[in-house]
Amino acid sequence: MVFHHIRDYIVCIVFLLLGIQSYAQNHSISVLDSITDQLRVEGNINKSIILNKNALKAYTRNSDTEGVINANINLGGLYWYLNDYKVSLQYLETSENLSEKTKNPLLLGKLFGEYGRNYASLGLLNQSNSNLNKAIFYAKKIQQKKQREKLLFYYYTWKIANFEELHLQDSADAVQKDRKKLVVQPLTYVYTAERFLSLKKPDSAEYYLNKALKISDQYSLYQKSMTFYAFGKLYFLKKDYDKALDFFNKSLVIAQKLSRKNDEKNIYKFVSEVYEKLGDISKKSEYLEKYIKIKDSIDDAEREALVIPVKKIIDREKRNERKDRIQLYILITIIIMLALAVIFGLRQRYIRKQKEKEAIITETLQETDKLKSKLNNSLDELTKLASTNDPFFLMKFKEVYPEFYETLVTRYPHLSPNDIRFSCFLRLNLSTKTIATYKNISIRTIESRKYRLRKKLGLPSDVDLNKWMMEL
Repeated sequence: MVFHHIRDYIVCIVFLLLGIQSYAQNHSISVLDSITDQLRVEGNINKSIILNKNALKAYTRNSDTEGVINANINLGGLYWYLNDYKVSLQYLETSENLSEKTKNPLLLGKLFGEYGRNYASLGLLNQSNSNLNKAIFYAKKIQQKKQREKLLFYYYTWKIANFEELHLQDSADAVQKDRKKLVVQPLTYVYTAERFLSLKKPDSAEYYLNKALKISDQYSLYQKSMTFYAFGKLYFLKKDYDKALDFFNKSLVIAQKLSRKNDEKNIYKFVSEVYEKLGDISKKSEYLEKYIKIKDSIDDAEREALVIPVKKIIDREKRNERKDRIQLYILITIIIMLALAVIFGLRQRYIRKQKEKEAIITETLQETDKLKSKLNNSLDELTKLASTNDPFFLMKFKEVYPEFYETLVTRYPHLSPNDIRFSCFLRLNLSTKTIATYKNISIRTIESRKYRLRKKLGLPSDVDLNKWMMEL
């Protein structure tokens, strides 16, 4: 049965590499991914690289953009396995430059997932988590459940590792809860076991590792390798160094087969410590030397590759600065335009108000002139009526000065009709001589009447009676 599946894959990939146009594009991608994973799991990284490079040529010939993106992503992932981060990132950048031409969540999820793995390996943990968040966002949009959960499991696993290295255990636990919602895999149990190992609780750790081992054959060799590796640490903690060595060696065989140098490095370090506990100094030195050698190799690769993400970060910062500067210029322009619009509006309003004010003033002046004219006519008539002692004088006075008359009689109800008439003469600002002439009496008599009126009004001697009347 397995042989038939492999044969079918090979037949499909042959069609793919020949560039058969009738072969469905999304199916071609899935076939390439299946064979790539199969070769990778078997440890045939170089064969998988050759496969994807040939596929890349075929996709390029057929102008298959998504095929080109996918092949580049696969190559980026494969070179990551070889710890050649520089080449890995170069392939990923090629895919990223084309990513605007696709909305395929599988491709976008894989792209940012590979970036996340590279940045984690280079120690750029925050950048790694940022890319893994994007990978998770797109992975959740994948329709096929098995494919979706497979990628989500990987991305959650990397985020957990990042948070633990950043000593953000609460964040790691939160992601672990998300991962537990997916199908339980060996690494799920291994993670829990690792927690118990860190707490020096070997019995609890062993319980979960046995559960991981029980299902490890159903999953990738990598998960089996990590299970063996955790068992090695368990027996190291329990000081059963022979068993620890046995499990470390099992894990090492798989790591070497899969070309996982980082895993090899970690195992060499532990194996060196095991031999130290066993008192085998020669073996301890041998594996310590292997550890140092592979560590130096990985460190060199990391240093060489770091140039790419650092340059990318700098370029992004420059683009952001340029973008922010442009936005600032736009904002300043908008503010200036709004300010000019406000000034123009205020000026127009001021001009309109001035015109309205001038119109009101003109209208008021016209009304004032009319009132003056009317008042002058009324005064002339009142003066004439006063000079002739006409009985209609008081009636006319009430029409012209209604407020004065009403205030006078209300405040001083004890005034006689003659007092009121005399007060009206004073309100018209008639002089003592004029009143004496109108009344045909002496000036002295008018002064006496003023004196008596002042007393009735309760006014002090220093108050000008004529002025008081004018202001009443």
